[in-house]
Amino acid sequence: MDENKKLSRRDFLVNAGAAAAGVALVGSGLGFLTSKADAQGASLPEYPWVQHFDKPLDVEAIRAAGEANYFDGQGCAEAAFGAVLDGLGEPFSLIPSQILNYGKGGGVGWGTLCGAINGAAAAVSLVFGRDQATTVIVNELMAWYSQTALPLSADVNSVAGNPLCHASISNWCKASGKKSSERGPRCAALTGDVAAQAALYMNEVLAGTFVPVYEMSEETKECFDCHVGGMADDTLGKMDCKGCHEGH
Repeated sequence: MDENKKLSRRDFLVNAGAAAAGVALVGSGLGFLTSKADAQGASLPEYPWVQHFDKPLDVEAIRAAGEANYFDGQGCAEAAFGAVLDGLGEPFSLIPSQILNYGKGGGVGWGTLCGAINGAAAAVSLVFGRDQATTVIVNELMAWYSQTALPLSADVNSVAGNPLCHASISNWCKASGKKSSERGPRCAALTGDVAAQAALYMNEVLAGTFVPVYEMSEETKECFDCHVGGMADDTLGKMDCKGCHEGH
């Protein structure tokens, strides 16, 4: 084969690969890179947008929307994020919910931070930005999720013990006798519950009535005092250590 034919074949493969990549991007829904604001001819105001959160959210409507979004195929993170943003209305609802789609299954199926927390927390952050309200609400949401039997309305629920998708699903499977692949209705309801809880905390901050109740257990605090900035200073976190580690 002469050099001209080799180059032609290489060029063909490069061009074909680029075309395939372009088709993949379109097919994957990455059209969200054009925002809802652009599509509607609207302009986004200067951030932060806390001044646009001036009336209480409908907590139960957000719960229902989070569950419905999940059943619509959005995944837990996107479903929770979109439910809160739609409840807030513009300009928040102009942000494409697809930016949180990666969070499903604890981060594209890695089982880390529960996507429902991830999405709800992102919505909280969009409202309050770097304000302390973001930190205290998300901190409380993590603790509430870790300690609460979820889903709230289910016949069978379970306590995750931490904010990890992995633990949440595993404990539910033990409690229900079902397989992880059967988690759909359970995760849909849980997504609604988490979005609603975030909305509840946001309403309390708006009303000036928010009072955090989470306190680290004495057992965890003993670990924390040594391993997080203490003598060992070799890790970071607030989760219950004994759920995964043996004592020493």
